[in-house]
Amino acid sequence: MSKVKILLTTITFGAIWGIVEATLGTVLHLPFFDKVGMFAASSTIIIPIAYALMALCYKKTGSLFSVPLMGVIASLIKLMVAFFVRFIPSVYNPAIYIIVESLCMFGALAIFKPKDVLSLRTLASIIVANTLYQASFLLIKMSMGGTNIFASQAAWINVGEKYLFKFNCVAILYTFAVGSTIYGILHLLRKLNFKFKFDFNKIINSPITAATLSIVAIAATLTLSLI
Repeated sequence: MSKVKILLTTITFGAIWGIVEATLGTVLHLPFFDKVGMFAASSTIIIPIAYALMALCYKKTGSLFSVPLMGVIASLIKLMVAFFVRFIPSVYNPAIYIIVESLCMFGALAIFKPKDVLSLRTLASIIVANTLYQASFLLIKMSMGGTNIFASQAAWINVGEKYLFKFNCVAILYTFAVGSTIYGILHLLRKLNFKFKFDFNKIINSPITAATLSIVAIAATLTLSLI
């Protein structure tokens, strides 16, 4: 794949990530979902989706560097909110976390190098990436004046274990469940000799697709930030 197509594919997936952050992120922060807790939190639902998108981008481009670049694109889309609500922590913190997620996945993919998106190597990459991310998230929070998880046993149990184990496990279980379901459906379709005649590659590395999805992502981010 040429460098131009790698860039266009990366922009496409970065824009999709931006759309997911804007739409699903807004929904999951509604009062109803806040009451559900970790089973309907952005840390357990959106982040695994982001990892899946990064794994798919890596598979399609064959370039590890497309993963952190994808994070930069999604992060810049997130920062567009600053035009409406100024450059405040609730705007730039999520953008920082998106970059951290992409760097964690970049490192995990560099280790496992999965050949297929639906594989144990990809699952292992997501497990390692998410564990690294949760640890990084806690450390970043601490550096910003958040709870020091090493200050006491109560702090470790209430905050450290919550993110490193509980949130992490729920996210991994969701990823495994969805991945297994998709794998099963695709395996069944192969058994039935069903073939996709549609060339998805022509869409994801098209400049029209990249531009359209980028505009949609920015528009969704700006519009939903007003809610």
